[in-house]
Amino acid sequence: MQTARIPAFRLMSLVGYFAGILALSLAFIASPHGTVAKSAETANGCDEGCLKGLMDTYLDALSKHDPSLVPVAAHYRYTENGAQISLGEALWVTFNSYGKYRHDVYDPETGGIATYLSLTENHEMPYPDFLAVRLKVVNRKITEIETVVDRHAQGTENMPPKDPSWMDTMNRVEPESTRISREALKKAALGYTRAVAFHNGDLAPFAESCIRLENGTLSALGPNDNPPIPIVKSPPANGAPSPPSFFVLGLGCAKQLDRKSYTFITGYEDAHFPIVDTRRQIVFATFDFLRRGNVESWTLDGRSVPYPEGMRYPNEILNTEIFKFVDGKITRVEAVFEGPQSYMRGTGWPGGTKAESRPIGQ
Repeated sequence: MQTARIPAFRLMSLVGYFAGILALSLAFIASPHGTVAKSAETANGCDEGCLKGLMDTYLDALSKHDPSLVPVAAHYRYTENGAQISLGEALWVTFNSYGKYRHDVYDPETGGIATYLSLTENHEMPYPDFLAVRLKVVNRKITEIETVVDRHAQGTENMPPKDPSWMDTMNRVEPESTRISREALKKAALGYTRAVAFHNGDLAPFAESCIRLENGTLSALGPNDNPPIPIVKSPPANGAPSPPSFFVLGLGCAKQLDRKSYTFITGYEDAHFPIVDTRRQIVFATFDFLRRGNVESWTLDGRSVPYPEGMRYPNEILNTEIFKFVDGKITRVEAVFEGPQSYMRGTGWPGGTKAESRPIGQ
């Protein structure tokens, strides 16, 4: 599905990509316990502190507009918003300064780290952005750099949340007795994409206390939850239709889907789950939500509510999301995404799930 759309990768990039997979596979085989968890630190020599140091180095190089400072492997791959480009282009040219927000997630078992942060881009007419960065590390060298930039993101002013419980919950190590496995976490995160695409809250293990932040705005809130950031209480000043979340806050993540408020999302594709923190019960995912454009409104209390214009033509949104699980259930979701982009364009990375969509007309 995906490889038919994505341009052929350069041979060097492919060699580097599969070399990373081979290194991890050998680490698994060599482990006396038969688990990656026991062997990864020996194979990669990079724990959470090491991963953070490499992310710090990357972000420092970006701030200096100097890609030569990044400790990349001989063969690596870099994308911005799904497009493979040369390190040093795009945001590396227009970066201005970092903001006050940064949220790191780790997976030392497989050599992965991702971060969300706020920044300012350009100089003569600067504007705020959210940036998601994912690094893959093998033998203390960076082999993969995946970035998603949400430009002109007014929600940056809301992050970090003034309520400290948001980050406390995200960063908390969960009791071992309540944890679910790496594969179960991935399966549940995939269930989230299916729940949204098929507007069925039963397809994912949502907790009643479920809060979601998207590009610094509140889009889901449980019935007994306190909002960690300000709630948007007024419709857009320009008279444009309000997003669905404006009407369904307080229902939680599952029940707002049952209201069919997100039916403009008609499917998903190319889901990846490259970072899983089993200690904190965190999953970092990238995928695309598909929007055929033929679902132009939804029904609220017997009246038709139009969707915003960007939801009413064929396109997709390139999503990165952090899922926090407590007692095996999704309780916090944080997203940085960009779009709309071309319909069924994909994330720009190989190995994702096939597309799955509702039938046309549903």
